[in-house]
Amino acid sequence: MLDLAVIGAGPCGLAVGVAAKQAGLTCSLFDRGPIVSSLLRYPLFMRYFSTPEKLEIGGVPFVASEDKPTRREALTYYRKLAEYFELDVRQYHTVERVTPETSGFELVARHPGAAEPEIVG
Repeated sequence: MLDLAVIGAGPCGLAVGVAAKQAGLTCSLFDRGPIVSSLLRYPLFMRYFSTPEKLEIGGVPFVASEDKPTRREALTYYRKLAEYFELDVRQYHTVERVTPETSGFELVARHPGAAEPEIVG
């Protein structure tokens, strides 16, 4: 049984996953695409307006080549962050429904290659 299920593995979802891990909670992140898939839609050579320090999660330094990180640096940072904290990220899992239960919740997610949906609760 999970303490927490997070829908979305973007920067905010990863921040919740890291905070949960640091608090000793069990947590899984579900995303219909890869980790930080939203960043893949950003222009290829885009730079952020924010400094790396403002984009850091969980006390892990975000090292950038200049004062404003690039899209590529952000993709690398967030993917390595998920590895570093050993987050349980269920990539390519579309959440079909979340139902409240007396003891918590039931979450139903489907992976494109799976015959049956995954039920977590």
